[in-house]
Amino acid sequence: MRLLVYLFSFFLFSQEQTAKGFVLDKETDKVIPYVNISILETQTGTSSDDDGSYKLTINSQDLDKKVHISSLGYKDTTLTVSSFVKLKAVFLNPVAEELDEVVVSNKFEEEFLRVKPFSKKDLYGGFGMGKKPWQIGLYFPFDSTYLQTAYINKITILLSKGLGFKRKASKFRVRLLSISQDSLPLQDLIKEGIIVTASKKQKVVEVDISKYDIDFPENGIFVVLEGLAIPFNEIERTYTMIDVNGEKSKIKKETGYVPSFKAFLSEPNKFLLVHYGNGKWWKHKLTHPEKNKTFVPAISLTLSN
Repeated sequence: MRLLVYLFSFFLFSQEQTAKGFVLDKETDKVIPYVNISILETQTGTSSDDDGSYKLTINSQDLDKKVHISSLGYKDTTLTVSSFVKLKAVFLNPVAEELDEVVVSNKFEEEFLRVKPFSKKDLYGGFGMGKKPWQIGLYFPFDSTYLQTAYINKITILLSKGLGFKRKASKFRVRLLSISQDSLPLQDLIKEGIIVTASKKQKVVEVDISKYDIDFPENGIFVVLEGLAIPFNEIERTYTMIDVNGEKSKIKKETGYVPSFKAFLSEPNKFLLVHYGNGKWWKHKLTHPEKNKTFVPAISLTLSN
């Protein structure tokens, strides 16, 4: 009996392996916080914490897959999972590039214009509570009415309460990216990471980016919200399963990462939405099954002159 218990315990243990270490800048050896680490073609992933450390439990059957490591300002890195679990440190190469999309000139901030693609009555549902790092982006096209207030002064984001868990403080990253010829995000317009901390009761987040003096690009801009799979954001959600007959069954618990972002419902194909997965950007469309409308993150911009 003891032998059977031992063999069974060993079998369970062998099904998982834990990768842990630090993510470092290859040139400076400094730690890199909030790096996204994802096993491609799976729902397994994590982010490095604010001290650059990471810890990720990996199923044995995923050892032959690839792990994708990405962070703002650094070149993406792809490794085999089997080699990744043996590392104590992952080194990323910084990206050196010109940001010619950002135009800096004199501004006065005497006039302001709100670019808000939704109304309060449109708000419905949300995005978030992922099991791994994730990114969702909304494209804002240029309009001639912006010429008198061409600077992006502020980004406003609505947070959702979420389902099955109590709201808690959370951290996420905000990015601004140019658009490629394929209508996908191309290049970060702000090289430093904008990490936002939202309190547990906060419903609206306003991110002041006026110091970057970004002139609204003539080919438009993507605003991207990046969820971070870090211990600070970890939460356990509880909800009741419903079977095919509509009857309640067992209560299910799962671990995910906040925050959740409020969404609004829009007519199909009115907005360009993207998400990041398996190491690249994809055009994204999430349609309400009954209303025949598309979910869009509730993001607005404030422009100034």
